[in-house]
Amino acid sequence: MRHNDLRLISLNEIPPQNHSDSGIPIWNQIMYASDISLLTSQWKTGKTTLLAGLLQAFDEGKPFLGRDTRPTKTWIVSEESPIHWAERMKLMPVGPHAKLLARPFAARPTFAEWTGLIDRVAEECRAKQLDLFVVDPLASFLPGHCESDAGTLLDALHHLHKITDAGGSVLLLHHPKKNAKQAGSLARGSGALLGFVDVSMELTPTSRWKADAHCRTLRIQSRHQDAPTQLGYSWNPKTGEFSIHSHEKQNAEKFKLHWQIVEKILTGRRGGIPLKEILTFWPSDSEPPSQSSLYEWLNLAFEKKLCRRDGKGTRESSWRYRLKNSDDDYYDRGEFPPILPLPPL
Repeated sequence: MRHNDLRLISLNEIPPQNHSDSGIPIWNQIMYASDISLLTSQWKTGKTTLLAGLLQAFDEGKPFLGRDTRPTKTWIVSEESPIHWAERMKLMPVGPHAKLLARPFAARPTFAEWTGLIDRVAEECRAKQLDLFVVDPLASFLPGHCESDAGTLLDALHHLHKITDAGGSVLLLHHPKKNAKQAGSLARGSGALLGFVDVSMELTPTSRWKADAHCRTLRIQSRHQDAPTQLGYSWNPKTGEFSIHSHEKQNAEKFKLHWQIVEKILTGRRGGIPLKEILTFWPSDSEPPSQSSLYEWLNLAFEKKLCRRDGKGTRESSWRYRLKNSDDDYYDRGEFPPILPLPPL
């Protein structure tokens, strides 16, 4: 680029815009035209199933998980064979607005093949024949070995702006790094990927409970201020239907159901016991919760003043939980409890 080709815009002269001007929502408050979105989850967690649900909604612009969509013409480039997609479509049929490009390259594409595909997609977007381009999964179609090299990765990703500049939207499906624990850091490879996209979505199982086998939580980080931070849903494998669920409401119901067990374990104990010890006393005829679920329940019980919590919540002084005893009211007032008379000899 020559220096006289640079187009500088004064920041105070940029007119205020809203989404109807700069990016039409294709899934309200979550995905917009001219955006690049990233959906990350463990293998076989349900990324492509979620995509199939979206594709169904995109046919006529029906609401999906409580949020409006609009009719969206979609291309999916996929590592899966047409046979696998045909099996999926038996349960979740999708209209002619969605087209599949299955295994278009004999091996990992070269840069020329990658950019050639993107150029074709951008042409379709400019001709108003395409609204959304899906890559499933990203790692299978990145040219060369650029996933972990920030510079090479960005070279490949920047070509996607040809699609967004043409008014199209991009959705990249991706696998996570190993042992990622912090929300927002699930996607594997260079951190440049998370910085590059406009929307990052992380899909995780809601819990380890058998009853939640088909429940998922979608955590969202977005450049759009009106985007939700979390969306919970369940999927019915018999009907292919999706429904919204609230993690907070569901957790409160489980707390109510299982607090009786926790209370029974704590009854009669003068001193507090740590979370792991509570699990060792869990009755064998009831499915034990995960440590994270029990931690949420115990903290909820503490907030409701159903139990007491000793310790500092650190590695050296972990929380120890117990029921309230007769001395607590005195300590709460800053007083010492009365000295009990000695038992008769």
